[in-house]
Amino acid sequence: MVDDKVHYRLSPHHDGERVDRVIAFFSGLSRSKVSDLISKRLILRNGIPIKRGSEIAHTNDMISMSNFSNEVVEEIASDPSIDFGVVFEDDSVIVINKPSGLVVHPGSGIADGTLVNGLAAQFPDLRKTGDPIRLGLVHRLDKGTSGLLIVARTSEALHNLKSQMQKRQVHRQYFAIVSGHVESDKGVVDAPLGRDPKNPLKRAVIQGGKYARTHYEIDQKLESPFKISTLSCRLETGRTHQIRVHLAAIGHPVLGDELYGGRTSFNLDNRLALHAQMLRFSHPKTNNQMNFESPIPDELMKMTDTFA
Repeated sequence: MVDDKVHYRLSPHHDGERVDRVIAFFSGLSRSKVSDLISKRLILRNGIPIKRGSEIAHTNDMISMSNFSNEVVEEIASDPSIDFGVVFEDDSVIVINKPSGLVVHPGSGIADGTLVNGLAAQFPDLRKTGDPIRLGLVHRLDKGTSGLLIVARTSEALHNLKSQMQKRQVHRQYFAIVSGHVESDKGVVDAPLGRDPKNPLKRAVIQGGKYARTHYEIDQKLESPFKISTLSCRLETGRTHQIRVHLAAIGHPVLGDELYGGRTSFNLDNRLALHAQMLRFSHPKTNNQMNFESPIPDELMKMTDTFA
């Protein structure tokens, strides 16, 4: 184990959050790993060991911990058969174009066959970055969602990019096909999200949930064989299932989304009609603005072509 320390100075964006969530966010470690380190008094806040993950983070707190991300691990099996597109790569960052149907990382009973298994095969240096089972992932996409995803190649890049994400400096735009005609040509869904008390697999709009905000703009309204709308959606926050839950909450679930009530008729490839289309962020080393766009997949274009 490498004994060098890493330090995280908490900004106002972290104020009021559970400290274990903040540490997991910045370090790239899993919540369970962070909890284990806290129980062993291996993470310090302002020079004092943290006793409980439920402690509240405050602006300007200094978090110090060993650089566990430098450990060489073998938990993730390399799988060169995993198919995904590489849009961009350099020594700091990789931008992936994920296909629909591919799970991003192991978890919830899924041990292999994920994007991370493919990353381990194509970019073995990622084993030294972040959580051993996430290999530098800066954010995630749902299994059914296709499109652009950022992977950090160094611990410094991971810290920088996660900070940009936390400060809402990463622009993420999605293409969605939803049921029905959305009334307003553009709008904002501003509704807090949390775990659905009736179904642990779902998220829901709940009082006291985490702040969540989604901007949308209508591209098309199509009529037949039933009414649909195509939308451009921009995330201001990045909660689990955010776009899917917010659009379902206003009565327009994403087509193919069985979990949130989106009808599957005319879903020719049995996929979620959601695609991470555009991505913009500052390069973690050069600070140059990076812009990427992923074409709308053929199967989603086919879905719209069935409508008049």
